[in-house]
Amino acid sequence: MTKRLPNGQWPKGVSGNQKGRPKSASVELREQLSEHGTELVGKAVEMALAGDAQALRICLDRIAPPLKAQPAPIHVDLDGAEGLAGVSRRLVDEAACGRVPADVASQLVSALGQVARITEIDELERRLAALEQAQ
Repeated sequence: MTKRLPNGQWPKGVSGNQKGRPKSASVELREQLSEHGTELVGKAVEMALAGDAQALRICLDRIAPPLKAQPAPIHVDLDGAEGLAGVSRRLVDEAACGRVPADVASQLVSALGQVARITEIDELERRLAALEQAQ
């Protein structure tokens, strides 16, 4: 057996668990179910055709999964909105007036915050590179 390094870590490429991660019950169940998959699907279809509402729901959910709600497209006039702060203010104003759903405006303002952080990091990297090149 390989010993640990002085700092307590295992050497690179060596596992402290030679047997690996133990199999969970769900993995074993999944393996058992996969052995009988064709028969189980056939039985579910048979039960659905016989009028079993639960089996019918299971079959239909596999054929056509339920649709996820999606927000409708919005239009916000950004003329005169200066910078990210101006665009954010315009989105909040539109939500306050009820022309844009509040949750959509919130998501867009959060996205603008992420854009601001990314832009800031890019700018800092550019400035750092210019300083390093000047020296």
